[in-house]
Amino acid sequence: MMNPKNECIDTRAFASLILDYEFPGDEIFEPLVSCRVLIEDLYNGSIAAKSREEAIEIFRSGSWRR
Repeated sequence: MMNPKNECIDTRAFASLILDYEFPGDEIFEPLVSCRVLIEDLYNGSIAAKSREEAIEIFRSGSWRR
């Protein structure tokens, strides 16, 4: 079950990575995290990844901007 988190997991300058949902995975589905990127508290994009660490790597690399 995915529960809403609304947790800041990383920041860079004026950008914040907010964890919205985290699903640990089960026998059928892979793990999934869903995050949104805020710049100066305004929505600027989203990131979906298999873990918090992977989402943070995507955020820090800037590849989410594509």
